[in-house]
Amino acid sequence: MTQRWIYKQPPAEDRIDSISSSLGFGPLAAKILVMRGIDSYQKAREFFKPKLSDIHDPFLMADMHKAVERIAEAIENGEKILVFGDYDVDGTTAVSLLYLYLSRISNKKYLDFYIPDRNLEGYGVSSEGIDYANNNGFSLIIALDCGIKSIDKIEYANGLGIDFIICDHHLPGDVLPPAKAVLDPKRNDCLYPYKDLSGCGVGYKLCQALNTLYKIPEQELQDLTDLLVISIAADIVPITGENRVFAKMGLNKLRKTKRHGLKILIPPEKLRNFSISNIVFEIAPKINAAGRISHGKAAVELMTAENTKQAYLIANKIVNLNDERKELDSNMTQQAIDQVIETQQENTYSTVVYQSGWNKGVIGIVASRLIELYYKPTLVFTDGNEGEVVASARSVADFDLHQALDSCADLFLKFGGHRAAAGLSMEKKHFSQFKKRFEETVKVSIKEHQKSPSIEIDAEISLQDLNHDFFQFHRWLAPFGPENMKPILVLKNVRVKGYIKKMGKQNSHLKFNIIQEQANKEIECLAFKMGDYASDFRNRNFDIAVTLEENYWKDSLTYYLNIKDVIFH
Repeated sequence: MTQRWIYKQPPAEDRIDSISSSLGFGPLAAKILVMRGIDSYQKAREFFKPKLSDIHDPFLMADMHKAVERIAEAIENGEKILVFGDYDVDGTTAVSLLYLYLSRISNKKYLDFYIPDRNLEGYGVSSEGIDYANNNGFSLIIALDCGIKSIDKIEYANGLGIDFIICDHHLPGDVLPPAKAVLDPKRNDCLYPYKDLSGCGVGYKLCQALNTLYKIPEQELQDLTDLLVISIAADIVPITGENRVFAKMGLNKLRKTKRHGLKILIPPEKLRNFSISNIVFEIAPKINAAGRISHGKAAVELMTAENTKQAYLIANKIVNLNDERKELDSNMTQQAIDQVIETQQENTYSTVVYQSGWNKGVIGIVASRLIELYYKPTLVFTDGNEGEVVASARSVADFDLHQALDSCADLFLKFGGHRAAAGLSMEKKHFSQFKKRFEETVKVSIKEHQKSPSIEIDAEISLQDLNHDFFQFHRWLAPFGPENMKPILVLKNVRVKGYIKKMGKQNSHLKFNIIQEQANKEIECLAFKMGDYASDFRNRNFDIAVTLEENYWKDSLTYYLNIKDVIFH
């Protein structure tokens, strides 16, 4: 109701006809494929039937030989190895994955993991973590999902006689940290063909490389992809290329996972059809809650739990933390909205808010909530260490947040991230100056189409197009995610048949069936957060932009339409 509808440029008819005839798909399915760049039989084979043979040799990654040699040396000599990772989902799954693999090839008494405290240590490699390693006799630290810009910290560790191996996927700076090995496909000198691995994905490539030496059964190595797919979903990396192979494999492993902690987090009735979306909305927030509210160590303990009793104790703690996170989220978001109004930022080009006492672990969520409401590049600040403030930043579609923040980098103590999201810290005295400079930067750089949300339409269809063959094709397109999102389809001049059911808290959601002229069928629709428009739906014809969704109930599969936007006639 507030979005611009942008129809994707349709491909030439001859390209659609070619893929339709070679694959046996109907014109609508062929059109969707060609618009995703799948315009040959070979590309379709790789897309629909990805195989392990499609993934790349881990030794193509710069420094991989060095990493394997140093870890093998540590195992052979009985050195203590510390697996260090970030406190978010990508970091904790990466630590869990590598810790579980190393537990299979080395003596566990020489192995431990470390997750920094978000509030006391902040993001990335920390001095406290290095001191912990030094005080406990660890001579090798393997850092996952962080470390690519931790030059001073790695130098500090080197001075203590502690070696580092970095496994990261964030953008490096001009100078790499002086570690024994730096694994990051985004290094300028790295020839690894696929650049969009998650942090956990880089960790998995390290395990693959190590396995050329230690050769645990291939099946056991593949079983670790249940953790990898969680990182892929939660870190919002493209589900293309290698990530698509890992995601499909990982979802299959997740549906029959042997990990006690994950089995508790996944409702049994959803196991059969568990998807990327389920991970994003059901598993990831709970795993994240540990690091946001308490300590990320609990997330690793859950994913590596050795028995059901231990897993239940940790899972209950994490679920309670997630409930606390929801309460904080709601209260802080309302306080942030009040501040936007009080500071008259409703008509600015950016949103920058700060309040002492806001929880560091929730400010990123609040930033996302503000974008839903105001749709502007947004930073939410709270207190950091003495005299400092920290922020989580979120962007709007297609606006390069990292580049905008980089123009203010002289004000920051720490800064990292990518186009869509970032984190930073700075001295509190610079806050007002930053707020003005960032507003000016966004003002001169943001383009008109980036100032309001839009929705990209794959195709206009009729209800007749929603047949068994298209439903089957839609299932084959999964897993969905960045660069392979669910097709957004438009149905025009439809109307409600029968009654409209209100659902959810405060009747905020609607459910009803729709029909269309000259289409001898109907289908169920859900309209989330559109409860106020019940009378409009009831009394008027309308056009809708939708995605196709599946619902399993008592072993029965049905389909419905999720309404993303509507235009009332």
